[in-house]
Amino acid sequence: MGNEKVWQGNTTFILAAAGSAVGLGNIWKFPYMVGSNGGSAFVIIYLICIFAIGLPVMVSEVLIGKYGRKSPINSLKNLSSEFNLNANWKYLGILGALSGVLILSYYSVFAGMSFSYIFNIFPSNLSDPSNYSSNYFKEFSSSPLSLIFWHSLFIIITCFIVGLGVVKGIGRSVNLLMPFLFIFIILVSIYSSFTGDIKSTLKFLFSPDFSAISPQVVISAMGQAFFSLSIGMGAIMAYGAYMPEKQLIGKTVITIIFLDTFVALAAGIAIFPIVFSNPSIEVSAGPGLIFETLPVAFYSLPFGSFFSIIFFILVSIAALSSAISLLEPFTAWMEEKGFINRKFIVVILGILIWFLGLASIFSFNVWSDIKLFNLNFLELLDYLTNNIMLPLGGFFVALFVGWILPNNLINQSLAFGKFRLKLFYFFLKYISTSSIILIFLYSAF
Repeated sequence: MGNEKVWQGNTTFILAAAGSAVGLGNIWKFPYMVGSNGGSAFVIIYLICIFAIGLPVMVSEVLIGKYGRKSPINSLKNLSSEFNLNANWKYLGILGALSGVLILSYYSVFAGMSFSYIFNIFPSNLSDPSNYSSNYFKEFSSSPLSLIFWHSLFIIITCFIVGLGVVKGIGRSVNLLMPFLFIFIILVSIYSSFTGDIKSTLKFLFSPDFSAISPQVVISAMGQAFFSLSIGMGAIMAYGAYMPEKQLIGKTVITIIFLDTFVALAAGIAIFPIVFSNPSIEVSAGPGLIFETLPVAFYSLPFGSFFSIIFFILVSIAALSSAISLLEPFTAWMEEKGFINRKFIVVILGILIWFLGLASIFSFNVWSDIKLFNLNFLELLDYLTNNIMLPLGGFFVALFVGWILPNNLINQSLAFGKFRLKLFYFFLKYISTSSIILIFLYSAF
């Protein structure tokens, strides 16, 4: 890889990797997971999982990408060749790239919804805003044409950015988008703290209730930590290839994890004060909390319409920063083949993802009654990627770096002291792998 594809300065890689990790999983999924799994008990286990499982696996993905300087598929292929390892390790890269494409196909549907809600301003003087919001969402989600329009717009924007290239497209976009994301999440959090019930929120998020901890809470926290950090989908590995040579992997990954965790907790502080100030809203309301109930809560607050717009801009930026990273691994691999250019590649991939996304759109309406294993297409795809493909990818990354790669390569690449290196190996080889196996067993039974 030439220097034209290596980001200059440490900030761009941090923002890009944080953008990949910070997405709907933080702003949308994390708050309702907290609400559904005992509040502060879930937060404590989640934070433990982030550092015990997420950190070593993320370090491993960055290490592979930075050393290989290619797409995840070719980095793994070249590493296997260089150290006389089994050539089939390249399929780990294929699994990650395929996961990213499949996730993007339905991720773009929800991201498109977020885009649309930027322009969903409630009429003034509504007698029943709750009923209006519920009816609006039902009409919107039952309209294939509306969902297709916003799904298409989101795919076009994502493909446009990735098509511009690693430096001009991805690098410039994350340097623009991510500061706005951090500003907006802080702004909405401050607003919610002053207009909502911040005392109940802080107690809910940060007062430990160890009696609420159960196997279900632990497994849910592990799964959320995994999903939140974009582990197992090749995105972090792909970005590792563009990391400046002198940038330290360990310190950088800790910074990324801090930013990701900060956004997740800030999202809780942005959402829960509004939830607690409105007795009609359940903290465990699920995904509908974002699209059906939060707009009603904003409507009842001072300057609510303005901050509702800011909130959905925030959600859309988070979704876009993640979507870019989901498309990059497959794009980079095809570009390395050399027979077609990047712009044409993203057009082809964009069209394929767009068509696959239609099946997720139809799961809301015309295909809602068509089910396999009691799941509609969207639910089945979500289960396949998040419960099987991502944990499987993360497990084999931990296995490859912890047990297969030569220790001297890892020691040299990480430049850790003896104690930190032992700690890294212990958590990667034993804690991460066994935890992922637990997720699999829980999902299976």
